[in-house]
Amino acid sequence: MRSKKIVAFLVFVAFFGFFSFLIDNNVYADENEPLITTEQKNTIIDHCDTMKDSLKSLQRTDSRARVYLGRYYETILTNFITPLNLRLVENNISNSKLLDNQTNFVARRSSFVNDYILYQQALEELVNVNCKNEPERFYEKLLMARDRRKIVNKDVSKLRTLTDEQVKLVEELRNGIK
Repeated sequence: MRSKKIVAFLVFVAFFGFFSFLIDNNVYADENEPLITTEQKNTIIDHCDTMKDSLKSLQRTDSRARVYLGRYYETILTNFITPLNLRLVENNISNSKLLDNQTNFVARRSSFVNDYILYQQALEELVNVNCKNEPERFYEKLLMARDRRKIVNKDVSKLRTLTDEQVKLVEELRNGIK
C-alpha cells in the first residue's frame, strides 16, 4: 500500500510543480553531476509499471480535456466574439477594446493548440521511455512534460482571462448603448 502512495505522490508532484524533494537543485546541474539520485533512480525502476499506468491515464484525461476546451474556445470565438465584432463594424460602431480582445483570443487559442501538441508529444515520449532500463531518461522526459504542461496551463489561464474580459467589455458596451 505504501508503494502505491509513493508512486501516486511522485506522479502528482511531477506534474504539478512541487519538485523540490526530488530535484535537490540538481535539475540544471552541469553535465558531470547526475540528474537524479540513486534513491530516485531506484524508486523509478521499482514503480515503473505503476507510473506508466498513471501517465497513460493522465494522457487519456488530458486528451478529453483538450477536446472539450478546444470546442469551448471555438464556440466562444465563432458564436460570440466574431459575430459581435462583425455586427459592430456593420453598424459603424467602433470598439477597439473588443477588436483587441478578439485578436488576443485568436492568438492565444492558436498558442493553446500548438502548446498542447508539444505537451502531448512530450507526454508520449515519456510514456514510451523504458523506465526500468532508462530511469535517468525517464526522469528527464518527466521534467520536460511537466514544463510543457505548465505552458498549456498558462494558455488556459490566459484564455479564461480573455473570456472574462470579453464579458466585461460586452457589459460596458451594452450599458453604453442604453
